Amino acid sequence: MNTSTLPYNCVILDDEVIFTKIIERYISNIENLELKGSFTSPVDAMAAFKTYQKIDFLFLDIEMDVSGFDIARMLRNNVKFIVFISSHSTYAISDLVNGDKLLVKPVDFRTFLDAVNHLISKAG
Repeated sequence: MNTSTLPYNCVILDDEVIFTKIIERYISNIENLELKGSFTSPVDAMAAFKTYQKIDFLFLDIEMDVSGFDIARMLRNNVKFIVFISSHSTYAISDLVNGDKLLVKPVDFRTFLDAVNHLISKAG
């Protein structure tokens, strides 16, 4: 993994508690990633974003009470990489315009790690 900027600060927003726990564990297993917040409520996540200095990765569920696409539009300038997460792989490229990657649930650790490494290497 590219270690030019340590650590990469991460936030998770997914209304499924089980999935947030899985992503939390994946983040804890990658030396360069540091979890700053994990949320199941979009309202709580948006409030917390007002206090964050720098977030590198937002792992964001698409289908919640508030659309993940809407949240991505609001936070695009505050987050380096937005990784959409969904149970459906049927989204059009135009749907993902404010995101950098799409992961389809269930996400295994190798797929998660590959996505993180790809985005870090792409950013140079």
